Amino acid sequence: MATPATRPSSGLLDLITVFDNLPLDFEQNCHPYYRLLLSPDTRTHGYIHPDTLARMPWPSSFTIHHHPQREVVLSPPPSGTSLSAHANAAFQQAVDAAIASNAFPQLNGMHSEPFLLVGARAFVQVERFAASLFGIGTRGAHLTAYSYSRDGELRIWVARRSKHLYTYPGMLDSTVAGGVKATDSPLACILAESMEEASLPASLVGPLVRPTGVITMANRNPRSELVHSEILYTYDLELSGEGQQVPRLGDDGEVDEFVPMSCDEVVRRMRAGEFKTNVCAVMIDFLIRHGRITPETEPDYVEICTRLRRTLPVPTRSDV
Repeated sequence: MATPATRPSSGLLDLITVFDNLPLDFEQNCHPYYRLLLSPDTRTHGYIHPDTLARMPWPSSFTIHHHPQREVVLSPPPSGTSLSAHANAAFQQAVDAAIASNAFPQLNGMHSEPFLLVGARAFVQVERFAASLFGIGTRGAHLTAYSYSRDGELRIWVARRSKHLYTYPGMLDSTVAGGVKATDSPLACILAESMEEASLPASLVGPLVRPTGVITMANRNPRSELVHSEILYTYDLELSGEGQQVPRLGDDGEVDEFVPMSCDEVVRRMRAGEFKTNVCAVMIDFLIRHGRITPETEPDYVEICTRLRRTLPVPTRSDV
């Protein structure tokens, strides 16, 4: 039997690796990072870089261990205080002091919306801008809206981020996307962001939107070396492309334009580095689910599918 010819890489796996670059065994081999523990829970909820450890004005609720294990441990709550109240107060004290000291540029000298500490055994929240300092996991939600042209070609409504945004200015993005606030569900995030970013009201999106799963990624920033795990909830929305079923600029000023792109153009622009890094994973996942990337056309198909749903180095459930 003839041996199948080796096909050249398409480069799509490399696009995922740009963001999902944390080794799969990082949970077991995380040196020199300090593990974040919420006593009495012995699971690791985050990974703190030594430079962050040294600069963070830690409140007394946290204890730092250098030997035998590198750990930052939140003390158990005092009698009569819930774990939620104790943890939230401790994290907020740390963030308040960090902002006041201007120790971390990523905080941008301001407070941000609360994010859920995923997997904690109580309701624990940490401000969004500070999440990477503690190396915790965060939740995001991405909506990919698409339409079919009159000749049957699938076109994705791609957003171009405002040039005035602090992160990834002017780059291409999902139709609608946002971080999921601590008290919100992923769907609530999508419904709110759809109106704010794309002028698509909940009355339109709600009945048509389809949840399609999750993407899990883990990143070590090559500049700051901060570690960040991410859970992205994905949604599809088929629009007619006419009348009210067209994304239009919203009131939040975060999008400069919406551009309908063919699947081939999306792939070309991803390879050209025009898309926000984690959005490449969202687009690749969409193209797989819609049969535009297949085992017959993509030599890295199995590896790509596996990487899109990797095991994270932090817990994602509170009951295990």
